[in-house]
Amino acid sequence: MSLGRLIITGVSSGIGKALAEAALEAGYEVLGVGRRSCDAIESHARGQFFQANLTDPIAVEAIPLLSAVSGPTILINNAGTIGPIASTAEVGHEELAHCMHLNVVAPMRLTARFLQEVEGEKQVYFTGSGAANYPIEGWAAYCASKAAVHQYAEVVAMEHPKVRIHAFRPGKVDTPMQAVIRESSSQAFADKAHFIDAYEQGELVKPEQVAQKLLQVFVADSEIPVIFSTSNI
Repeated sequence: MSLGRLIITGVSSGIGKALAEAALEAGYEVLGVGRRSCDAIESHARGQFFQANLTDPIAVEAIPLLSAVSGPTILINNAGTIGPIASTAEVGHEELAHCMHLNVVAPMRLTARFLQEVEGEKQVYFTGSGAANYPIEGWAAYCASKAAVHQYAEVVAMEHPKVRIHAFRPGKVDTPMQAVIRESSSQAFADKAHFIDAYEQGELVKPEQVAQKLLQVFVADSEIPVIFSTSNI
């Protein structure tokens, strides 16, 4: 008997991959969604992978949202992109659209389907960011997208008071997205040196740490704010 079923987007690396691995080890069923799978899902009897480009509306509608046989069904909207790192005046339509579709539109639509189609106990999570709460030069698309995700989570929580709805802020996590940030243009992103220093000094949070915190939240009895930091768990 499994502990429940997790539907995780963005499982090829970073937080999504770490969470899939930790959840399978803990006893959950896992449906991983992404452009590329991870070995843990492919090789596990309780793992299933669904390949999808989440900027494609048809792909989002095709994701199989099956309820867990036992325990809760939990959706983790984790897939995302830092988007264009550039001055607002230099960002084109296609770059903006790609960022917003992946970071905002896809999780909104997937969540809507999830709440309508999945029966029994369910929970919904979004990978949020501290960037939702303050402006960062060169990160206009990312900041705006995460602010939208946070507000969406708050609204969904109001509309579905009996469903656990959360957006979590994981902090600076050692993921491929951080590598993209460190490799960006210093002219476009004036605070780049800070992220390089954090990486070189070993200050980045490991994805595995975030995954373990989330597993604790899934079964927590105490009340947790809609928007929370995993460092506070």
